[in-house]
Amino acid sequence: MAFAIKDAIDLTLKTGNDQAYCVINYLNDCQIQLESEQVFATKKGNNAVSFSSGRSGTLTMNAEVIDDDFLCLMLGATKDASGKITVDDKIPSQAFTATGTFRIVNEDGTEELRNITFYKLQAQVSADLTLSATDVSSFSLVLDILADGSGKIMDITKAVGGASVQDPRIEE
Repeated sequence: MAFAIKDAIDLTLKTGNDQAYCVINYLNDCQIQLESEQVFATKKGNNAVSFSSGRSGTLTMNAEVIDDDFLCLMLGATKDASGKITVDDKIPSQAFTATGTFRIVNEDGTEELRNITFYKLQAQVSADLTLSATDVSSFSLVLDILADGSGKIMDITKAVGGASVQDPRIEE
């Protein structure tokens, strides 16, 4: 059945030891971009054989309401126990796994939840932090989507029972 999406992902990022790093459930929009390059062998000047390179991708998350963890990821910063955020000359290389949900609406009007899993994400450390007294600040976090050790990049599945434990909008 065909469906439409009018929702942003709610996502839980976990560190390599499967420890929760942060919950991102306040996005206004997000974009998943996956691509691979094609290289061609030519025959008499025309493309004859195609070779695909490995996949690469990005997950871009945009919000106007954020928390310290989101800000730290944007800035490549650390936060200590007192809440102090520090940016120094060391670029973090922390990789994350992520699980989350988003809502779809089927052509017949029924709603479903879909689970999404990213097997390896790494923040791109470049931030444009605009603070304004006249407009609400917008924040953008870009994560590289990478393949894990087994070559997995991402899964999208139907949520069992229509809801997922990662989805804070659904009350049990």
